[in-house]
Amino acid sequence: MTDMLDRYLAAVSRALPVEQRADIVAELRDELLTKVELREEAAGRPLDRDEMEAVLLEFGHPLIVAGRYRSVQHLVGPEIFPLWWAALKVTLAIIAAIYIVAAAVGIAFVDGRLPDHQLPGLVTALVTAFGAVTLTAVVIERLNLQRFVYRWRPRQLPAAGAKAKSPFERMVELAMGAVFVLWWTGVIHFRDWIPAFGVLVVNMAPVWAAYFWPILVYALYEIVMHLIALARPGWARVNAGLALVRVLAGTVIVAHILRGADSWLTVSSSALGPEALASAQAGFDSGMRLGLAATVAIFVILDVVEAWRLWQAMRAVAGPASARAPETVR
Repeated sequence: MTDMLDRYLAAVSRALPVEQRADIVAELRDELLTKVELREEAAGRPLDRDEMEAVLLEFGHPLIVAGRYRSVQHLVGPEIFPLWWAALKVTLAIIAAIYIVAAAVGIAFVDGRLPDHQLPGLVTALVTAFGAVTLTAVVIERLNLQRFVYRWRPRQLPAAGAKAKSPFERMVELAMGAVFVLWWTGVIHFRDWIPAFGVLVVNMAPVWAAYFWPILVYALYEIVMHLIALARPGWARVNAGLALVRVLAGTVIVAHILRGADSWLTVSSSALGPEALASAQAGFDSGMRLGLAATVAIFVILDVVEAWRLWQAMRAVAGPASARAPETVR
């Protein structure tokens, strides 16, 4: 029966750390031989093949036995698991939201189809995201970076009654921003995203090309802002400050677009005469001018709101005056 024991120990040794393999195998051999001797004494005879196999089955699968001697027993440990689980849920939800937003825009403009230059398959994207988040968690744990990830202070937590956007709202806005960036950079293209108006063909005017980079930077900044808010909801002052910078930048960009051109859409038609086409162009220009002016006004209101939120966040961190240490009376 020693042949079966040797094969069992060889299977265990292949899964053991090389530097400890010989010592562990010797220890396991002694333990197993002791068990065999006890069984033989009880039976009053040598064990047959089936009885020897039963001893080894009770002892455990070679991989399980070898796993007891490894320092790492898990891929993602209990300390990093909450971070991994939270990051995984948010990441998968964001990816799903991006595909939902892209499909919704496709339904609105292109007969229910996804845009040109389609995104990777949803299953592929989700599996890739799962692997990326898990690999990141493994690296954090193996390099003992938890102290940096979990660095926090109670004073940085948001006020108990503070009103803030929910994670769902953040993820929807983040997904919309991601779809916009993909479209703005040409990764995806929504066919005829500006609907036809009868005999008129409407396209974006060349003026938008001059603002390609400011708008792209603004959209990317917005995505980063939402990611920080999702990852660090307790950073009340930081999140409020980032939101204020965003709306201020949006105000400046839209105001420049409004003042930088007289036409933001080009109208063409093979069926209309010059006068009718010019009238249609003037109508679209007036509508765009009114829409951009209204957007600037909305941004100005948001500037005031976000400035007030930042002030409130700074007050909450500073605390009431009565809570400060009293001055020493001389």
